[in-house]
Amino acid sequence: MISELLDFVDSVLPSVDSAAKNKAQAAIAQFVQEGKQIKYLLSSKLSELSQGDIISEIPFSYFKEDGSQHNFKARGLVVSTSCHIDQKDLINIVPVLPMKFFTGDSNAKRDLQENRVFDYMYFPENEMQDYFVDFSKVNTYNRTLIMKGIETEKIERLFSLSQIGFYFFIIKLTVFFMRKEDAETMNSRVS
Repeated sequence: MISELLDFVDSVLPSVDSAAKNKAQAAIAQFVQEGKQIKYLLSSKLSELSQGDIISEIPFSYFKEDGSQHNFKARGLVVSTSCHIDQKDLINIVPVLPMKFFTGDSNAKRDLQENRVFDYMYFPENEMQDYFVDFSKVNTYNRTLIMKGIETEKIERLFSLSQIGFYFFIIKLTVFFMRKEDAETMNSRVS
């Protein structure tokens, strides 16, 4: 899965250093040869709320085409950097949805599970295999609201990302928000 993601990233961000990509692919091949499973989640949470942490259900909302607001509850993945969590008043969080809410066919679901879809991220580990992250619905929360929710146990910190999970998250986030523009758009930007 990670190998395919690296190939995919190379296709949308061709400036990725090929030596770094080759080293990453060799490391992944070593994991496979040794029969090890890549762990994207830590066995225990980090000591403090951090970027990439997955929390229990919180309210989310977005606006539909007709202007009506759609509200729902879901797990969340913290997108804000750890230093922003410590120093800023607002935290950005995206929903982590049950797989049953994915509307694509079996091919689209396979693409999601192989992390070939820009909008989503999938962790194959037992604890998260029935969920996917949706980057398209970023919501902003007051830091104090989230931190008090954690302190009073109304919100539970479920998982923290391992180092490879964190790098995977950063790659997916970069591809979603910062992938290369098409040639026509880029040419339009030239003054």
